[in-house]
Amino acid sequence: MADAVMAAGRAHTVCVTARGTPQLWSWGNGQNGQLGHDDRESRKRPARLGKEMFGGSPAVMVCCGGKHTLVLTAVGCIWSCASGLCGRLGHDDTADQLVLTLVGTEGFREAQIVMVAAGGAHSVALGAEERVWTWGYDRRGQLGHNNQENRLMPRLLTGEALGGSVAVLVSAGRLHTVAVTIEGALWVWGGGEYGQLGLGHKHDRLAPTLMGTEGAFGGLQVLTVACFCMADHTQGGK
Repeated sequence: MADAVMAAGRAHTVCVTARGTPQLWSWGNGQNGQLGHDDRESRKRPARLGKEMFGGSPAVMVCCGGKHTLVLTAVGCIWSCASGLCGRLGHDDTADQLVLTLVGTEGFREAQIVMVAAGGAHSVALGAEERVWTWGYDRRGQLGHNNQENRLMPRLLTGEALGGSVAVLVSAGRLHTVAVTIEGALWVWGGGEYGQLGLGHKHDRLAPTLMGTEGAFGGLQVLTVACFCMADHTQGGK
């Protein structure tokens, strides 16, 4: 692990420091509880969260959505806090959580999670077996289940959602989601009104759609991709 792992949301920041025992810090806008300190206060300087959190397992990854926070621990569990609107926290309700709360593992069928992503109001998880789960707000199809139904708990994408391939990386924008497969192909879904899906049009996609890598990237494999939770664009790396 690097000396620090950081994530920035719409108006808050979360950081994991790695020297010695990993510690979690947060600062910025806390009006929705996204800082995880059991209050709605904003903080102008980093404030450390309690060491006793996460059942003794250290945090290894953090993600900040528009108004929520996700933390992934070393044992592959996800903890979430802040606004629960539309089910983005994954707790089978829409209640706010002012402290980081464990997302039930039953939604992941006991799979170990290795990566998380937070969008404007939805969340994405990648399992050790390269399966993808999504939950939260789905007005533009950003959950990838070929409908526009909000999900209060993690729901697994179908086995054929990515053309039968497996994902190795996921990222979430404000209203769209992307995934890179093991072959280096880029799949996109959700809102497309600004062309953020890269498909040559501005239509939404309710299910994962393969971007034409031959035309878009000259046949090169995609290694990484990033979206900002409060913006409508996508950036890939070759």
